[in-house]
Amino acid sequence: MRMRPAIWWLLLFICHTCLLKTVTTNIVCTRPLPKDGSELSGGQLLFEPGTEVILSCSQGYSRTGGSRKLVCKKNGEWTERELKCSLKRCPVPESPQNGKVAVNKIAYQSVIMYTCNEGYILVGANSSECLHTAKWSEPTPVCEPVTCGLPPIPPYAKIVYDREFTGDTVPFGFGGIYECLPPMILVGNKRSTCTADGTWTVPPDCTLVTCPVPTLIENGFLSFAELREYGYGEKVKYGCHKPYILDGLSEVECKETGWSSLPTCRGTCSHRLTMCC
Repeated sequence: MRMRPAIWWLLLFICHTCLLKTVTTNIVCTRPLPKDGSELSGGQLLFEPGTEVILSCSQGYSRTGGSRKLVCKKNGEWTERELKCSLKRCPVPESPQNGKVAVNKIAYQSVIMYTCNEGYILVGANSSECLHTAKWSEPTPVCEPVTCGLPPIPPYAKIVYDREFTGDTVPFGFGGIYECLPPMILVGNKRSTCTADGTWTVPPDCTLVTCPVPTLIENGFLSFAELREYGYGEKVKYGCHKPYILDGLSEVECKETGWSSLPTCRGTCSHRLTMCC
């Protein structure tokens, strides 16, 4: 039986409508988001059911297992993600000589800090970041010692260094002992050192010390001594007239506070002018 034209057009319209509905309402998968260090390359946003995609590990991550494949299911969801990606790790950093490194983590994007011990200056970067290449962004810095110029020498003084050196600079901690030229004496710290800020500790002063004309002692005399002022460290010698004998040291020295203790001359028991011992 021949179909009427009106019925034919009606069936055609119904089929076209069903086909259009099927196409426009088809479920698709949206682009999988980066997760746990894995991601999808390329720029496609929508995927039809049955589509397979291959994941890769993100920058700074490395594959540690699992399949890279995802499949878009009919319900518009992706199959379970199996790819395992772990953060890359940089080598354990070394501490600079005469310094140290502060480390929390050594994985990708971790930052470490370098410092130097007292008396040393850091030459290089004070921090370094773990890159996606599993290498540190900066090399280990160097801790160079602080240096000082030659120390100040007060008038009438000299310094005896800890050890021999060349040039006109010395390292942190280097030092020496000051000495004063006679008859000067040293007032202050004898030792001076190169400090952490590149300067020397305060040097001492050399002060002139004199002792007055030595005093004559009863029944005694000065032996080969001049009646004048004497400088620090100079000595005079006393003696006794006979029959007296010397009680104390015969030699007297000029000290910081004056003459050392003077001796006395005492008589013997047989001398009638003295009291018997």
